[in-house]
Amino acid sequence: MKVTMPTELDSIEASAARSAERSLQQLASSSGPEALKALWRMKVEAIGCDPMNAERPLNLIEQLNQTFTYIASARAARILFEKHPGAAPFTLNLGTAAGSDIESEKEGGVAAEVFAAVNTSNNKKLKKDIAKVSATTARFKYVFYMCPGVEKGLKEERGGVQVWSVGADL
Repeated sequence: MKVTMPTELDSIEASAARSAERSLQQLASSSGPEALKALWRMKVEAIGCDPMNAERPLNLIEQLNQTFTYIASARAARILFEKHPGAAPFTLNLGTAAGSDIESEKEGGVAAEVFAAVNTSNNKKLKKDIAKVSATTARFKYVFYMCPGVEKGLKEERGGVQVWSVGADL
């Protein structure tokens, strides 16, 4: 997805909200004799939907993971528009697309990895994303994350990679 201006990012959060509403309606209408069976259905059955397309079925766990990564990506892109307006358009590689999660070839290159998690140490995600973006040839390198209890802002710089929280308020 290429975005040339910040207002185009509004559609990501709006689509995620529509998909969340549809999934919760489906979940409320589903019934199971036991709680464990209901949790199993959430994991393996397509009772959720794609955050960017409410008509495309998806298992609920994958929807949860993608939804908040997409929201974090939209928020990260807004920060990049503020810091590097001349680098637009930015390419958001949502889902399983190759390349950095957000990238641009302009201004010497911008590369960013983005994630949403309970904390930055889960599965060494922050460390891995710093290593991944460090390996790019981009002039400007970032890792953005969305974690509960962490306010929006620049948190640190490691080896030329800026690490930002996009905030966790919804």
